[in-house]
Amino acid sequence: MLNGETAAVAYPELAVQTMARICVEAEDSLNYGDVFKRIMETAPMPMSLIESVASMAVQTAYCSKATLVVVLTRGGSTAKLVSKYRPSVPILSVVVPEITTDSFDWSCSDEAPARHSLIYRGLVPVLSAESTKASHTESTEEALELAIQRAKAKQICKPGDSVVALHHVGTASVFKILTVK
Repeated sequence: MLNGETAAVAYPELAVQTMARICVEAEDSLNYGDVFKRIMETAPMPMSLIESVASMAVQTAYCSKATLVVVLTRGGSTAKLVSKYRPSVPILSVVVPEITTDSFDWSCSDEAPARHSLIYRGLVPVLSAESTKASHTESTEEALELAIQRAKAKQICKPGDSVVALHHVGTASVFKILTVK
């Protein structure tokens, strides 16, 4: 609809502004608690471990009145699962590049997972620089801190807000509630 209106009408900017207002009002009228319950009713049981953690991160964000969900991901699948459960807040999908090496070649994953996440509802992709920290824990904390700083710069969150963070520690998936400083 918007394509035809902006191409053929004398007021394309007004058409886009009107459509944006309609979208904002439609989003504001949703009861995300009910939407989450309906999605959970149709979710496959038993859930995979990562899907279970993603759904619980959304429920935690809803219950704790978080203003943002931050997902550290390599390929984007975890962030897409969080999007499936329709949180009422934005999802900052922080794509951390994966550096692989054999004895002769080094390679680093590209930005494709961030680009692909643009089609999913609520995902805001961010590319993260690979950390030079010695341990995985230090690099995870650094990536979370940089993600929250970026979200503050984009005015997605502000100091004092609660943020739900979802990431991997070894083979375990972890989510936690952080307070923005």
